[in-house]
Amino acid sequence: MTIRRNVNDDYSIASRDRLERIILTITKPSYTLALGFESLRVQNRSRLRRLLRKLVRQHNWKEASGVLSVLLKGTGKDRSPAKNRTKYWVTMELLKHINGECINPTKILRIYEIWMKKIGLSKKWSIKDRFMVRLEFILFCLTQGNVEDAHQAVICLMQEREFGSDPISNMVVGLTFYQLWYSAIPKEMQLKDLDESFTPLHSEMSGTIFNTPKNSVGHDAVDIHEADSSIKEKDIHGADSPFHCDSYTSIMLEKDNALDQSFKRQGFYMNTVKESGQEKSSFSNHGDDMPHASIFYAHGLDSWLLPLRLLRTSENLEAFTYLHKEKLNDYYKNAVKYLRLALYSTPPLFEAVLPLIQMLLLGDQVKEALNELEKFVCNSDTTLPLRLKASLLEQFNSKNYVKISACFEDILKKDPTCSHSLARLVSLHQNGDYSTEQLLEMIALHLDATYAECNTWKEFAACFLKLSECEEDRMSMCLDGNEDGPKQSYSIRFNRIPKNLTDGILGKSWRFRCKWWLTRHFSRSILNSEFAAGDLQLLTYKAASASHLYGIESEYVAKVYACLENKNKDLLLFLQMHMQNSVGLCKNFDKNL
Repeated sequence: MTIRRNVNDDYSIASRDRLERIILTITKPSYTLALGFESLRVQNRSRLRRLLRKLVRQHNWKEASGVLSVLLKGTGKDRSPAKNRTKYWVTMELLKHINGECINPTKILRIYEIWMKKIGLSKKWSIKDRFMVRLEFILFCLTQGNVEDAHQAVICLMQEREFGSDPISNMVVGLTFYQLWYSAIPKEMQLKDLDESFTPLHSEMSGTIFNTPKNSVGHDAVDIHEADSSIKEKDIHGADSPFHCDSYTSIMLEKDNALDQSFKRQGFYMNTVKESGQEKSSFSNHGDDMPHASIFYAHGLDSWLLPLRLLRTSENLEAFTYLHKEKLNDYYKNAVKYLRLALYSTPPLFEAVLPLIQMLLLGDQVKEALNELEKFVCNSDTTLPLRLKASLLEQFNSKNYVKISACFEDILKKDPTCSHSLARLVSLHQNGDYSTEQLLEMIALHLDATYAECNTWKEFAACFLKLSECEEDRMSMCLDGNEDGPKQSYSIRFNRIPKNLTDGILGKSWRFRCKWWLTRHFSRSILNSEFAAGDLQLLTYKAASASHLYGIESEYVAKVYACLENKNKDLLLFLQMHMQNSVGLCKNFDKNL
């Protein structure tokens, strides 16, 4: 009897609850929004965000503005960093598209202020979420030339407890002090226009890239300089390449066992075979001797390294030198301090390298800048520190050919597509300051990664030609060394190729490279496409290279030769010269390809 009464009571309670829900549904429709596992309002907000992102991707700004308006009204209390980022970023993009280039920076500043208030300083958000909007606000102020607002924001940021542990915050603070210091130097010394191309008098450089402090304030400044050389090692030595470490090994072997002969512009003087194992380097190397390591006497230093107008008259230079020393104030010291903190953080923030080096150079601390670069060239996966080091060495230690060439070699090892570094090595070689065998290896590494232009192939073929001539000179000197004694005729047959290209690890590397290039550079389909393009110079220089690699019987050489017979006699003579002095590298390997 007791059990039956309890069952009836439970039934009555369930019926009463169901009846109350029905009444609430009729009298208060919003009650239904709380039913189910997820609120209908939350679902609608998610739909609006997805729709907004879709419209922005389609650049449908008119429809996006309507959706954004509804979303802003319905999410006024939302403090989520990710959700607020979507709203306020789209708001700023809409302003840019509506107003074009005439956008009022004050409106953007107000959006940032509202955005930062919405996120607040809640401890539940990560350091990145709490600081990121404030950092973006500071960078926006810097790009607009609003240094004072950026400075005030930096002061507030530095008061946060977690500030010191955030590398990006340190870098942005360093950049702000950089701009504060830079804006205080004489106006005639500053580079105002981001696209301004100022080249000092007697400049030895051309086609430079400029990077004033304004366009150094973000990651993009570094990325711009890396854009032309972004290929990674894994892309080079991937599935398309039959060898992963042979190129690197061959280059290191080449550096350790380089002939280092003394080359002259008009020809080559080679030692005897007996002396070849004991060659002495004749390349100039003045060690760390940098007698003119001062920016005030620099000629041709790129403006992206030193964003400064250097006055050339002695009177102005003396006045500026005195003023410069007075200007190394707290702003300068703080800029160097916080950029260093960002660079030496764990993990290092390598984006701080360029602005730090710029600051050290602006402070006339050339040796300190080189010391900083020395610490990071080995630890960085990017080529930027090496590029900076090479530029400084060329400017302030231009006779140290060994160090300069080593920098460009290291750049090519990390980024084999870098045509600028290869061009600098070619220039050193033409001046007699870089060996033919080393240049041959560097060009080969470049060709492993690129489909180069005709001049690269021309230089590649010329290296083989010079090496073959060097081998002939070696043999001639051995036979005619005793000029006072009776002369005797010899009928001899000698190898035109240095043994280190065919033997050992280096020989193995070249063996695989030749086999790979048959499909990469000298296949029948590539030849047909090059014939269709009609670039006879490229065909000629590639055929000359192929004659040294595969011999004059190569299909590529034969077809190009037949083509040139009817079209261009000058290029035909060039190809004939290389065919007559063909090295035939593949024939000297232990096993035919």
